[in-house]
Amino acid sequence: MTAYRIEFGKVGDSYPVPPITVDWTDPNRAAREVAAHAIPHLKPVLESLGRPELADCLFQTNGERTYGEFMWLDLVGGRGARFCPARLTPA
Repeated sequence: MTAYRIEFGKVGDSYPVPPITVDWTDPNRAAREVAAHAIPHLKPVLESLGRPELADCLFQTNGERTYGEFMWLDLVGGRGARFCPARLTPA
């Protein structure tokens, strides 16, 4: 088992998402678990910033699993956004 502690960065003027430790044996399951944990915390902040659509997002990491972030994509409109950077540390 490879577990990572994830500490989330700033969105707007706050750090709305508390840290979480996730088993990363299955990366797809882990990314879904991170999103399920974070989105309820992110949604009110994104709404207050006038960007509620960003709450429909996914979590991605770099190949070394040292950095992550949330990504929102509008494929039809050809737009996207990355936000709420996160630090991953082996646990």
